Amino acid sequence: MVIYSTIIGFFVVLKKKACERSNVLFVISMYSTIGFLLLLWSTGQAMNASADALGLIAIKSLIIALSWIFEGIALKIYMISSLQPISAIKVIIGFFASTIIFHEANGWWRYIGVIIVFVGLILLNRYDAVIEKKKVKQESTLLNNFKIENVSANNLTKDIALESEIVKQQANSANQTSISENKNKFNNKRLIAITYFVASCVLSEISGILDRFIMDQVTTSQMQFWFMLFVSLFSWLALFCVGIKDRRIPITKADWKNIFIYISGAVLVIGDRFMFTALTDPNVLVSGVSILKQLSTVVSVVVGALIFKEPNLKRKIVYLIVILTGIIIILI
Repeated sequence: MVIYSTIIGFFVVLKKKACERSNVLFVISMYSTIGFLLLLWSTGQAMNASADALGLIAIKSLIIALSWIFEGIALKIYMISSLQPISAIKVIIGFFASTIIFHEANGWWRYIGVIIVFVGLILLNRYDAVIEKKKVKQESTLLNNFKIENVSANNLTKDIALESEIVKQQANSANQTSISENKNKFNNKRLIAITYFVASCVLSEISGILDRFIMDQVTTSQMQFWFMLFVSLFSWLALFCVGIKDRRIPITKADWKNIFIYISGAVLVIGDRFMFTALTDPNVLVSGVSILKQLSTVVSVVVGALIFKEPNLKRKIVYLIVILTGIIIILI
């Protein structure tokens, strides 16, 4: 699971790069199809899977397809270093699922760990909002100061004192309006990204719970083959439906040259291989799997923030450490 988490951390970074250049649905359709093609060698063994297992895999695939779409939309419009720590909610879902569904023993200290994770998420979210709002205000102020200078220069031949006062009043009014508009745009963009990402995390963890039931019925090769096939079919269907609705195909020639899509497909297959193999062990705990998966957050936050040059990484790492502390307590 440690190897899986490390690989998936890089996969998330690759996915963001791919989604920045191409349509999210196209990216997911392509890398899931590439993953399926890489698994064609296991076709013979895959055909031996039972009908009941195929039904569960189909459900899981639909859930993951939706999860990947929501995650792709969020990553496309917002910072990876602010979104990825939110995936810690998977640990909380896995924690309660392990207690209620799988009847795994959980001590009182693990509930303290859950609280610490929540506190870390709240602090990160609040800090991220404050910093971004300050940035929006500074950018708006600089822009309107520039406008003041231009307007003043064009009116030197007029009554300077009167004109200057009018310009200042107009600029202040415009500045307040601009700041308000930018804040609204930021809040809407941020809220949309967080909403989609949280939905993605919830769906992903539901899929993870299903894995424990499915892996008792199929081999790793069977699971990967049918999973990638179903996800690719669902993704292409979604892309086709969007194309009909918008009356255009959301694909350009440049999209086919998006190298990050092809790399993502290969990396995903390798990572999932490790995860599904680990889940074949009947002694693996659901809560433990959820926690170990969060190692991918560390990789994606640090690597992603450096690659995309996202601000305030040091402070975010502090809050990430708080979240990881809670996760470690849950793991004990």
